[in-house]
Amino acid sequence: MSGARSKAQRQIPTHPGRGWAQNSTTHDDWLATAAPDTGWATGPGSGSAFLPAASRVSTGSRLALCLWLPTFELRLELMRSPELDSTSVALLSPGESTRHTIWQVSERAHAAGVRPGQLVSQAVSLCTSLTLLEPDPAHYDAAVDTMLEVLTELTPVVEPAGRGRVFLGMDGLGRLFGSPPRLIDRALRSLFRVFPSPLVASTRAGMAPGKFGAWVAAASARSGAPVIVSEKELEHFLAGCPVGALPVDPLVHQRLERLGIRTLGELLRFPEASLVAQFGDDGRNALAWATARRIDSVRSWHRPRPVRVSLEFPTPVGITETLHGALDRLAERALSRPARRGRSVTGVRLGARLEGGGSWFVETVLREPTSERERIAAPLRAKMGISPPPKAVEALLLELTSFGAASAQTGLFDRRDESGRAIDSHALDRGEVPASLRDAVKELKLRLGHSPLYRVVEVDPWSRIPERRHALLSFDP
Repeated sequence: MSGARSKAQRQIPTHPGRGWAQNSTTHDDWLATAAPDTGWATGPGSGSAFLPAASRVSTGSRLALCLWLPTFELRLELMRSPELDSTSVALLSPGESTRHTIWQVSERAHAAGVRPGQLVSQAVSLCTSLTLLEPDPAHYDAAVDTMLEVLTELTPVVEPAGRGRVFLGMDGLGRLFGSPPRLIDRALRSLFRVFPSPLVASTRAGMAPGKFGAWVAAASARSGAPVIVSEKELEHFLAGCPVGALPVDPLVHQRLERLGIRTLGELLRFPEASLVAQFGDDGRNALAWATARRIDSVRSWHRPRPVRVSLEFPTPVGITETLHGALDRLAERALSRPARRGRSVTGVRLGARLEGGGSWFVETVLREPTSERERIAAPLRAKMGISPPPKAVEALLLELTSFGAASAQTGLFDRRDESGRAIDSHALDRGEVPASLRDAVKELKLRLGHSPLYRVVEVDPWSRIPERRHALLSFDP
C-alpha cells in the first residue's frame, strides 16, 4: 500500500490529463448511486404527480437533461495526480475517525475485489498495491460550484442532485439552439471551458421528460453517446429499468427483489391498491414512475449566499479545547455580520484546512431557528467530538448556510440569566450579571489587561451636591 496521500493543491486543474479508461465505472455501478440524493423525487416540486399531462400546471421545466459524472470525486483527485491513473486507487470515506471505509474505487481496484463500503484492512488485503487517497470536500464543492455557474449560462433552470449529478431544464431552448443532440453538445462544451477534456469526456448525458426519466437515461448512456427519450417512448424505455433505480426507501428495493420483481416492467403487473397496501406511498410513487404518469419538473435551484467567517492559526492546532474556543469566536463574528442581522440561523457548517493539505467538514441542521451563539456552537462541538479533524488544523471556517424567519438576537445588556429567565431591574445592583455581559468583560480583560467598563453606584442619593450622589466604579464581575 502506498499509504494515504496529502494534497496541497487548491485550484481546479484545467490542464489536459490522461485518459480515463482505467478509472471508469462498470455498467452496474450506477445502481449503487441511485438511492442517495433523491430529495428531488420527494421534496418540493414533486406535487401534481398523478394529474393528466394536459391538466397539470408545471412551475418548472418538464423536459430534463441529466449530466452525470460517475465517481466524480475520485476523478478530480486523479486529475491532481495523473501518475496514479494507471494504478489501483481508492478514495476514503469522509467524516469517519476510527473505522475508515472505502468510498470510491478505480476500475483496476474494482477488478482486484475492492468495493465501496469495505474496511481499509479488507481492501488492502485484496489489493496490496492499493493507493489510498484522503477526501478533500472543499475541493469537490469548489468544482461543483464552478460547474453550476457555467451551466447557468445555458439555462436558468439548474437543479443539482449531489456532487457530479445535475438536472437542467430544457423547455424552450430548442428554438434557440436546435435539436436535443445539439442541446446536449452545447451543455458539454460549456463544461470544457472549466474542466479538462478527459473529465468531460466521461460525462454521461440523458434527456427525457421529468427528472426520473432523465436520470435513468443518463445512467444507461455511455461516454460520448447520450440517450434521448421522447414522451411516447418513456414508458417503454422505463420498463427495462431495474427497480433499484427508484428513488424510494432501500428496504422497498429489497422487498421487491425478494418478490421476484427485478424491473419496472414487472412492477406493472400489480394493481396500485396492492402496492399501496404493501409499501404505502412508496408503492404508489413507484408505480407512477414506472408508468410515466409522474413527471417531476426541474426546479430552479436557489441557495442563499452563506455567511462565512474564518480564522487562521499561526501554527497548526490539534487541541480540541483550542478549536472549541475558536468556534465560539467564529460564531460571534458570524452573528454580528450585517448579512445575518434580522435573520435566524437554521443550518451551519464547520470546516478546516488541514496541515499538509486536505480539508475537513461537518454540518448540521439546527432543531430550531436561533441567533444565539451557544445554540449554534453546541451541535458543531458534538459533531467534532464524533468525527474530529484527522490532522492538525491550519485554518477554521464557519458558514451559516441556511436561514429562517426574522429573530431578535439577545442583546449584550439584556437582563436574563443563564437559564433564559428575565432578571429584575435591580439585579445588577445585587451582583447578578447576565452571562453575555460576563463573557464580554472577560474577553476584553484578556485583550486589554483590564476591564474598560464601569458601573454607577449610589453613594449618597439625598445629597444636594450631584457629584456625591453616585460613584463610578470599575465593572469586574
